Amino acid sequence: MNQQSEHRENSQQKKGTFPSSALLMGLAAILLLAAITLLIPSNLEAPAPATSLAPADQAAAGTTLRVAEGCELLQNLSYTRCQHTITRRVAAPRELYGKTLKEVQSLYEEWQITEFAPKEIKMFQQPNLYCPDHMVLMPNETGVLCVFQNKYGDALALVEELKTEVSALPSAMQEEVRRGIGFTSLAELEQWLESAES
Repeated sequence: MNQQSEHRENSQQKKGTFPSSALLMGLAAILLLAAITLLIPSNLEAPAPATSLAPADQAAAGTTLRVAEGCELLQNLSYTRCQHTITRRVAAPRELYGKTLKEVQSLYEEWQITEFAPKEIKMFQQPNLYCPDHMVLMPNETGVLCVFQNKYGDALALVEELKTEVSALPSAMQEEVRRGIGFTSLAELEQWLESAES
């Protein structure tokens, strides 16, 4: 009888035990599902139908899309002097809200609008400048050499006025400097200037 009761106790113990590897796998699966559920935002909006048209297509289709509140301007600038391209994303000014493509084009005449949608306007410009990565050596209106930098993307700003006049440079270099010479650093500009003056 002792053997039978021992056998029953052993079989009951085996039935009550659960392999620890299966338990760990189950817990890992539950944690994985919970992590995935938490990573997926619950407030996803359904994608809006494509309302972005190239300006020419929009005019042909006769649509009158208007700039919506919160619209962004995606401005692509391709600098002709250094061949660098910069893309910047800026909030559209409030004055653009409610305007049509034609109205926006009249306000951004120096830009080519490549895509127009209520929430995003893509535009392109090729300024005849160096990009913000360059220091530019050129004379000011009085002929004094100055260091300029394109700090805002579409215009050069004075960084420093030097004590050298453009006329002090060898005549072969004067024309090049009048157009502006771009350098990647102030140290490179100073080194060029030292060699030009010697």
